[in-house]
Amino acid sequence: MNNTFDWNRFCKVINKDFRNLWPMFGTTAIVLATLPFAIWLLALVCNRNFVIDPNYRVVMLMGFSSLAALMLPSRLYRTMNLRNEGIYYAMLPASKLEKFLSMLLFTFIVAPLVVYLGSLVLDIILRLMPAGAYREWIWQGDGGFPLFTRIPMDDDTIPGFHSWLLTAATYSSCLASPAIFLYAATLFKKHKVLYTFLVLYLIEFVLTIIAIPVIVALAQKPDFVEWVYDFFNLSTPERIFNQIFGITAIANTLIFLLFTWMAWRRLKKMPY
Repeated sequence: MNNTFDWNRFCKVINKDFRNLWPMFGTTAIVLATLPFAIWLLALVCNRNFVIDPNYRVVMLMGFSSLAALMLPSRLYRTMNLRNEGIYYAMLPASKLEKFLSMLLFTFIVAPLVVYLGSLVLDIILRLMPAGAYREWIWQGDGGFPLFTRIPMDDDTIPGFHSWLLTAATYSSCLASPAIFLYAATLFKKHKVLYTFLVLYLIEFVLTIIAIPVIVALAQKPDFVEWVYDFFNLSTPERIFNQIFGITAIANTLIFLLFTWMAWRRLKKMPY
């Protein structure tokens, strides 16, 4: 099929992916959604008086739903790059653009939302229990209602620090990481998630080995350090935080755009 877009055809692709969601991703979604229960149970067994703050519970829900976005491409679209099995995906009566848009929808929205809502329902059930570490409702945390939460930090905590930059850095990472795993799912034929983690760890290890001596050497040059402070205007701690989280948000956005584009290129030119 060509790369044109037809709404009715696109809806049929979404319907097909939705029907495949449970048989191919259901078990993974259940495991991720119920991981907070394991933490709740462990806290109950170890210390009945232990309390888990609602803010940490929101972070847990965000973390496990982000894992869902990482794992979905390797489950729901496992065969898309396999020479023999992938021919079925290639021959679907839809354009590559429609299939890719459906892939983005399920990776970045549907899978995380399914796990998030499942964990949220479980959190409410655990809060109703007469014992356990959940003593407050999850929406009683500083971040507000957990479906529209912000990172719980007031601008007054560090005068001059913009907390929205921390929120932007956090949520942009929820786009960057799945984009990397989506692209990796078009490369690896088996163990897609495991191989992606290993490659990322290897890259981080190599970069760390290279970066540490470079940073140490540059830190010993007062002129360079002074230039960095002046260039980034790092005169106060709050400016340092603003710069770090601002650069992180921009970098995550660029990573998201780059790897999403690379995944699209791979899918468009996939040989079968």
